[in-house]
Amino acid sequence: TVFSTLVVDATGHESKLVLRQVRDAGEAAPGYPIACGVAIETDEPIDNQFFGPYNKDCMTLFDYRTDHLTTDRDSLKHAEKEPTFMYVMPLSDTKVFFEETSLVARDPAMSFQEAKDRCMKRLEYLGIPVRNVLEEEYCYIPMGGALPAKDQRVIGIGGAAAMVHPSTGYHLCRMLMGASDMASCIAEQLKKKKKEDSAAVVSPDSIARHAYHSIWTPEAMRQRNFAVFGGEFLMSLDVKGLRGFFFSFSNCLWRYGVAFYRDGRDCRAM
Repeated sequence: TVFSTLVVDATGHESKLVLRQVRDAGEAAPGYPIACGVAIETDEPIDNQFFGPYNKDCMTLFDYRTDHLTTDRDSLKHAEKEPTFMYVMPLSDTKVFFEETSLVARDPAMSFQEAKDRCMKRLEYLGIPVRNVLEEEYCYIPMGGALPAKDQRVIGIGGAAAMVHPSTGYHLCRMLMGASDMASCIAEQLKKKKKEDSAAVVSPDSIARHAYHSIWTPEAMRQRNFAVFGGEFLMSLDVKGLRGFFFSFSNCLWRYGVAFYRDGRDCRAM
């Protein structure tokens, strides 16, 4: 048995402790990205600069090209409807991490195996030989969904508090900002209760309520609703629409793009 004044749950989206708000009939269920990544050893880059079309000194995001599927009409048609993109992260002159990703779908758009098959087919088409597979990564991230109920004693943080960005799947920046706000709030509430009456029993309900409000401020809720809208919009696009969107988005003012990716608080400016 463990006794505690407060419990902070950081066990992720599928927490068994945190209660969720009941969703309205029209409220969106979570979206899900699926990804398969491989860290490989390959040949040294061409002219000491490129792995296929990928610059060894740069990380590549959102390569939505489908030219590696043009000889298979059924696969191409499926990829245009259920698109995936390639992340590329060079690690050295002979080691590269590649990840094939389905950005977001209401239900997972494909299996891990299909994502892996697309990744390997792309590498083969691009003439990037896989000399050795060093590591594999499989990724499944619930994005969006119902928020925690604010009238419970267990305080969720991170995935347990539905803090994963509903449009991008990014999480770390938002979680760290929220953790700092939450910790300050909890410390303040504990100190306040002790100062008011040293003999009084600390109310975990009151402290948990304040902690949740420190994470989900009105501005944070506006930002999340904006990101949920973004996720719904991305799910409506085929591969051509996604190419156009990310081309335009990457050319917008950099400070707005960075703020959106890290779940910045000023959604009105964006």
